[in-house]
Amino acid sequence: MYLLLVYMHILQYYKTMDYMSHYEKSPSLRSHGLHAHDYFEIYLHINGGRQYCVDDTVFELKQNQIIIIPPLHMHGLVCDKDLIDYERCYLYITPETLKKCGFNKIDLCSLFEDSCNNKKFSCEISSDEGCKIINHLKKIEENSSAENNEFVLEDYSLILDILNIVQKNYISNSKITNQITVNSGMYKVLHFINEHFTENISINQLSNLFNMSESALSHEFRKYSNKSVYDYILYKRIIKAKELLLSDLSLTQIALECGFNDYSNFLRVFKKFSNCSPKEYKKKLL
Repeated sequence: MYLLLVYMHILQYYKTMDYMSHYEKSPSLRSHGLHAHDYFEIYLHINGGRQYCVDDTVFELKQNQIIIIPPLHMHGLVCDKDLIDYERCYLYITPETLKKCGFNKIDLCSLFEDSCNNKKFSCEISSDEGCKIINHLKKIEENSSAENNEFVLEDYSLILDILNIVQKNYISNSKITNQITVNSGMYKVLHFINEHFTENISINQLSNLFNMSESALSHEFRKYSNKSVYDYILYKRIIKAKELLLSDLSLTQIALECGFNDYSNFLRVFKKFSNCSPKEYKKKLL
């Protein structure tokens, strides 16, 4: 449970945001691609999405489907064309805030992390439960515009109700997610990178390994993940670096563990993806 040690300290990095919610219906939307963040996400798919990816597992989206994404897990929509009338809402919540919501009786961080690690990414809820969660998240988002903390207790009561619905359904009907193959070639490339991203990987090596031209592989990978191969590898390395920053390893050791040849290169890339240096990030966590 090393990641839970990371989660316990992430709140310090997000002092100004214990939680945040958002509802949106997009008439037309291009996928934002795969990404990761430092907090838990409770995502409710309402309508219009097709496929979703967590780590390297791709699965079909259904109406009133809850997906839990723990911190530092790659996730996002997988699609090769614009989504029409894509409707969803979500709650971002820091690990420390989620832990408090368990009142020292239920370890929600471990529950959701273990479910993800066991490929139990989602569960379906009733339409009534879906409507309740939508209304709760809309209200939390509305309350966020207040200039003081007058709605904090109301927000927490709504969050607790959402967590009660999610936890109840996760225990009763979450199943190992049935994986689908949207693009078998790109799935194999993505899986290979996820297993070897700390090693020296080049486009030329991947094109030879998967029998594709470099241009075709680059084009298809960007369409699949909305990132270049190079940026995806760097992104994965920085995620791993964030996990290691609470260890006793030196920054130079962390750089080498994550596949960087020297600290200066690691520093440049970390700043690019995190808007701060590794030292600054670690200081805010401790």
